[in-house]
Amino acid sequence: MITTGAATNTPSEQTTFKGSEDARNFFYLYENVVTKSLPDSERAEKIVAYLSDAAFEFYFDRFTLDNAPIQEAKDYGLVKEVMLEKFSAQETESEIMRDALNLRYDGGDIPTFLSRAEKV
Repeated sequence: MITTGAATNTPSEQTTFKGSEDARNFFYLYENVVTKSLPDSERAEKIVAYLSDAAFEFYFDRFTLDNAPIQEAKDYGLVKEVMLEKFSAQETESEIMRDALNLRYDGGDIPTFLSRAEKV
């Protein structure tokens, strides 16, 4: 859950991302509230303090080596991209329904079509 410390009126002190919620919401708050005036280089450096639980474990496994950040951890765009890929919510039910209704066999390889159909 993304939590914001309202009692202290300083959201940056208590905003955390656990990984069980949609990462898009976290990054919106992180970029537009918590680190609004910071350049991406500082955002990359500070993000680890705002992660916990599964989000922290994933970040630690992906962006550290021998308990120190690797070079990729300094690239905020890459960190954000990887975290969004891992923790963003799946397609909404309406998007899945739209894809299912638009699925048509137009010839070609039947096993490939069936594979696409199974994913919907």
